[in-house]
Amino acid sequence: MGKQQVFYKYKSLDNFEFLLDLILRERLYAALHHELNDPMEGVVKIDGTIPKDKEQEWDDLIKTFRIVCFSRDKDHPLMWSHYAGGARGCVIEFQVMDDQQVHKVSYLKKPILTERHITRVKAEEILVYKEKPWKYESESRCLLGGNNTFLPIHIKSVTFGSRAEKSKVDMLLHILSLCKPDLKIRIMGDQGLIDGIKVELGNRRIYMGNRVRTQDYCPQCTEVKMTQENYVLRHRGWKGS
Repeated sequence: MGKQQVFYKYKSLDNFEFLLDLILRERLYAALHHELNDPMEGVVKIDGTIPKDKEQEWDDLIKTFRIVCFSRDKDHPLMWSHYAGGARGCVIEFQVMDDQQVHKVSYLKKPILTERHITRVKAEEILVYKEKPWKYESESRCLLGGNNTFLPIHIKSVTFGSRAEKSKVDMLLHILSLCKPDLKIRIMGDQGLIDGIKVELGNRRIYMGNRVRTQDYCPQCTEVKMTQENYVLRHRGWKGS
C-alpha cells in the first residue's frame, strides 16, 4: 500500500469561528458551485443543439453537487497571498479518509456539452475543470452529494504565515494546546520556516511537583488548569520566569 497523499488548505485568520471549526472538528466545508470564487465554475460550451429545457436540467444537475477545494502545493507565494490573507493566515496540512475519491483539477481544453451528455458523469468532468489562469493553484477536489455539507479529514499540521498577527496566533496556540495538544504547529519567517519555532504542542507540558496524590487527583486536569492560568497571567502583563 502506497503512502497516503497529503493536501493543503490555505486559510485567513479573519474568520476565527470557521477556522476553529475546521481545525477542531477536522472537516472542510463543501461549497455549492455558485459559492466558489471562479464565476465560470460549471459554465460550459454548448454545441447549439440543446433546447432550453435541457439547459435548465443541466443547471439543476450541477446544483446537486458540493465541492471541496484544496491544493497539492504546501508553500506557493500566490496561494499565501490570495487565500491566506497575504501570509497573515495559515496553511493546514491534511489527509482525506481512505475511501474518499479525490479528483485532480484539469486545466486543459474545456469540455463541450451536448444533449446526450447531460449526465452526472459529465457534470463531474465539468466540475473538476478550471481555466488555465488558475493553474498555479495545483488544485484537487472532492465532489460530494448535495446533503453532505462537510468533508471529514485528518489534520497533520498547521503552519502560520510570516505576517500572521501575533495576538491571533497566541490565542490559537492556547486553544490548540488544550483541544489538540498533539497537533504539529509551525510558524513561517520572512525567509521560510523558522527552525526555532517548530513546535509540537504535545511537548509543551506543564507539570507540578510534590503534589499530594489524593483519590481525585487528575494530572491532565492539572496541566489544563496551569496552562489556562499561565495564558491569562501572560496577557495581563505578567512576564513570568
